[in-house]
Amino acid sequence: MWHEHVWLGRYALPAVVSAAIAWLGLLRDFARRGRLLGSRQSVGLLVLMLGMLGGVTVIAAALLPHAGALPPVVAGVATGAAAVPRRKQEEGTPPYIKFMTLGIALVRERLIDRVHLDARAWSDTFLEGIRSSAQLRVFIYDLKLYLLDRHELSGDVKTVNTLYADAEKALDAALEVQTKIAQDCREPGMPWSREPSEDEAIRERRAFAEARAQCGHLLLFAYIHGRRSEYPQLTALREKATSNDAFHSPQLPPQRSFLSRWRERKQETKP
Repeated sequence: MWHEHVWLGRYALPAVVSAAIAWLGLLRDFARRGRLLGSRQSVGLLVLMLGMLGGVTVIAAALLPHAGALPPVVAGVATGAAAVPRRKQEEGTPPYIKFMTLGIALVRERLIDRVHLDARAWSDTFLEGIRSSAQLRVFIYDLKLYLLDRHELSGDVKTVNTLYADAEKALDAALEVQTKIAQDCREPGMPWSREPSEDEAIRERRAFAEARAQCGHLLLFAYIHGRRSEYPQLTALREKATSNDAFHSPQLPPQRSFLSRWRERKQETKP
């Protein structure tokens, strides 16, 4: 039987327990950072980290003092728990386990940086299809409503509103730069306008890039706090903002004419 093999209970089981505890701890630790499986690089770092944990666990189980009194699986529990940083480490963690997990801590720091880069890269790629400030303004407004609808009972409402306000300020600044350049390009007394100079074009592109980066913070919030299954909804919001219907569909009900209002008022006054 499988339990009759010494290596299973002595080495394999502690390694599996260590990896499982570390995996659960990483899921909780990265809940507000990003997605552990966001790219091939992050998956590779995660597999490397769990593999190193398994190796450290095997070594710890072999060197565990008083091995006759404590089961080897204790090394797996201690190693997996020590690999996940906490605000206050348990004083009972053996010093040699802390020493052996130093390399794992370095891999974890690389994983944090990779997850952050994955989130930024996803946000930048997602916004590449938005070409104008008007489209960007429509998109972040719909995105704000989408996020508030899903976080209406949490403390993230204030964060969403703050990120949206910052994005609106950046868009207003970009629109101001664009308007100023358009006014400068107008030829006095002529029905046409000149082309923007190279410096003016750079200023306009820089202002739009800054506005798009600021709007990316709100999209980044949706990425970190959302799920992969929400990607079609976010894509639909982007397609709506970039379509021609986004600027022609009425946001208010059609206004009634003066004659229609006068007739309704006259009918209401009749006895």
